[in-house]
Amino acid sequence: MIRQIRALVRNGLYYLTEHADDEAMADGLDIYDVERALLTGKIRRTWPREGKCEVVGTSLDGRAMGVVCRVTEGGKVRVITVYED
Repeated sequence: MIRQIRALVRNGLYYLTEHADDEAMADGLDIYDVERALLTGKIRRTWPREGKCEVVGTSLDGRAMGVVCRVTEGGKVRVITVYED
C-alpha cells in the first residue's frame, strides 16, 4: 500500500481534507511536510475495513509526524488528518 501511496503523491494525486489542513496548521505543518512524510515514511497501522492507514515520518524540519490517509476509488490519496507525533 505504501508504494501505491508514494506513486500517487509523486504524481500530485493527493489532497488534504479541511480537517487535515486545519490540524496541520495547528501543529505548524504544511503541505510540503505532509508530502515528505508520505514519500519517506512507513505504515504504522492500518484499518482494512475502512481502507485507511497511518503513515509516520518526519517533517521537513525533522519533527516526527503522522498522516492518516486512504486511497479513493478515483485513485487519489485522501489525507484525513495530520499531526505531530
